[in-house]
Amino acid sequence: MTKLQITFAAVLLNLFLGGPVLAEEEKKARSEKTPTLNPVRQVMDPHDKNIAINIQNDGEQIVVDANFIVPVVPQQAWAVLTDFDNIPKFNSSVLFSKVTDRTGNNVHVSQKGVTKYGFFTFSFESVREINLLPFRKIEERMISGSMRKMEETTQLLPEGNETRISYHAVFVPGVGVPPGIAKVFIKREAQDQFQAIVGEIIRRKQMNVASQ
Repeated sequence: MTKLQITFAAVLLNLFLGGPVLAEEEKKARSEKTPTLNPVRQVMDPHDKNIAINIQNDGEQIVVDANFIVPVVPQQAWAVLTDFDNIPKFNSSVLFSKVTDRTGNNVHVSQKGVTKYGFFTFSFESVREINLLPFRKIEERMISGSMRKMEETTQLLPEGNETRISYHAVFVPGVGVPPGIAKVFIKREAQDQFQAIVGEIIRRKQMNVASQ
């Protein structure tokens, strides 16, 4: 990708997220977050490298599919995936995440986050309605935020003492994004998000083993 393409892509990403350049205090808060992946780096590597991500973009709708295995049973993976209030502690691109309403297995979550590419940093916000099918499936849809549409489904499939996580999402940005450019950002952002999840799952597993 040329320097011109990178600059153009960064501008498009700003339109895609619908957010302004991040304020200085938010940049500082993000930079001060303590990475949580390093203590489990050696254990995480084999799983980290097996995160398969596929991006499709027709210029209007973006489809993201991901598939990976974590070395825990579904209940342990579920505990991390549904720990909405604590996401900022292990995912550096999420600055704020809070459950604003809960009725049974239906949850509303408000989030604020950032994404960064090179010298460009952008902020975004969303409110999601989440339907929980314990230990099996998480269904999400955006009810307000930067995009015209955002629907996500995460499935947890047991495989012996491990769990396969299958993720499918459909996004419709506020503006059209050229397919090649969108892939660069979305795939990298998805990789970072799933690496953070894998790292936190393994970190908690190690803590449980140490406490026994």
